Amino acid sequence: MAIFSVRSSSFLEHILRLAGLLALFSLVIVGFWKNSERNIERINASHGLSDETKTLSTVEKEQIQGFITALRKTYGVEARVQVRRGAPTPPDQDGKTLFVGLDLDAGTAVVMLPPLVERALGPDFARQLAAEHFPFHFGPGKNWQKGLLLALDLIQSRLAALDTPAPAATQANTTQKDTP
Repeated sequence: MAIFSVRSSSFLEHILRLAGLLALFSLVIVGFWKNSERNIERINASHGLSDETKTLSTVEKEQIQGFITALRKTYGVEARVQVRRGAPTPPDQDGKTLFVGLDLDAGTAVVMLPPLVERALGPDFARQLAAEHFPFHFGPGKNWQKGLLLALDLIQSRLAALDTPAPAATQANTTQKDTP
């Protein structure tokens, strides 16, 4: 047990060694905590992506998982992305889940937005993605993976545009006293 004893020649050295030991333990605990948070986010993001066809590359999966994580952290919206051969099965609407499902056999998509997101982006936004955006990217010579990433980027950028304040109007401040 001599390994764990703190040997010092003065009281000040004893306190400094003890403080250093406590600082080291604190750093280890904080590092473990941050690593656990990062692992939980990665697991949650991978839960939001279902690629039953195994056709998405690792980079594409990481981009989709980044989108899922960003929506959760920034807006509190759960995102689910499903890629399959056959009709996608959307989750039950709970008012906070965004769903994008792709049917590779039929070349169709299902886009469901939570009510607040739908009001923010416009009532026709989800319909336009499903009826215009995805059919274009399912067309011959097109890449549906790129279409999926573009759709997710479009959703994220439109939501981010709502967060940025509109530029202040540069109007002259005129009052009745200023006018002749």
